[in-house]
Amino acid sequence: MPEAVKFPPENLNTLTHFYRGEVQRSTDWRRRLDLTTNWAILATTAAFSWAFTVPKGGSSHLVFVFTSHLVFLLMCIEARRYRYYDVWHTRVRMLEVHLLVPMLNPELKITQGDWRAQLSNDLLLPKFKISFSEALARRLHANYIWLFLGLLGGWLLRVYTEASADGVSPGIKDLYYSCGYEEAVPALVVVFAQVVFWSALAYSYFGSWAARNVTGEIRRRDPNAKQWPI
Repeated sequence: MPEAVKFPPENLNTLTHFYRGEVQRSTDWRRRLDLTTNWAILATTAAFSWAFTVPKGGSSHLVFVFTSHLVFLLMCIEARRYRYYDVWHTRVRMLEVHLLVPMLNPELKITQGDWRAQLSNDLLLPKFKISFSEALARRLHANYIWLFLGLLGGWLLRVYTEASADGVSPGIKDLYYSCGYEEAVPALVVVFAQVVFWSALAYSYFGSWAARNVTGEIRRRDPNAKQWPI
């Protein structure tokens, strides 16, 4: 591999300000990710608080179904924000690897590719580094799967308590009919909605597991690679 050309010293001051700006952008979008996660946690907490404080017979278990879809909407918003965060974060890592690492260890040759051309092209025509589906799967793996599992457990527990009467354990038919809300919301509609919803989540969770170590940083990086990919 040919020796890398050093960055012109007269441009280092400009690049320093550029690096500081990209770090600020990355930090701002990271805060937006945390804000969306906090909303999802608050919605989940509110669902548990309301469902287990109302009297029996009010079909309060439906609040878990509604909250699950609300949390999914928040996860979609967070996935969109994560794609923007990944743009600025990738630029920051590119500058760190190609400028700071050579300063700290000039003899170390672990990088590859024309990073200056890639960075300039990205400044001219910015583009996302990951797809929406990958961003959605990453947020699901990182945080949201635990919220969804909690909501599912709360729904099952509340359905069980609604179906039980006088301390008698309910049967399968009792549990099934307790999933609905009188004649307004048939049990079949609720059960079907839950099956479709959780099938989609399971597909997103397990279907994306093998793609977590492809091209990129940290979890997306090939563990056998000896050079930084950009």
